[in-house]
Amino acid sequence: MYYTIRDVFGSQKDMHNIRNRYAQEGGKFKDISALGLFVDNHDNARFMNSFHSDKRFKSALVFALTGTGIPFYYYGSEQDYAGGNDPHNRESLWQDMDTTSAGYK
Repeated sequence: MYYTIRDVFGSQKDMHNIRNRYAQEGGKFKDISALGLFVDNHDNARFMNSFHSDKRFKSALVFALTGTGIPFYYYGSEQDYAGGNDPHNRESLWQDMDTTSAGYK
């Protein structure tokens, strides 16, 4: 689902891709609600590194937090971090935590 989220919300591809991904996963897994949903992770460049759209990023996060599956929220997303490929996607939160950022609030 990670790549589908990027395609739909980042590249603005057809939302039917989400339905199709759930259908594919339903045929491979006993319980798709036990699968994780996430927008950013420690292995790939962050969403904002590729798409630079706060609106699309927030939409992707809302989907990941409310869609079927277990939501994962990668640290730094609340700071709108936009790091590139590993290790640049592991920005240091403890050095520049901004409790006034929109994502944090």
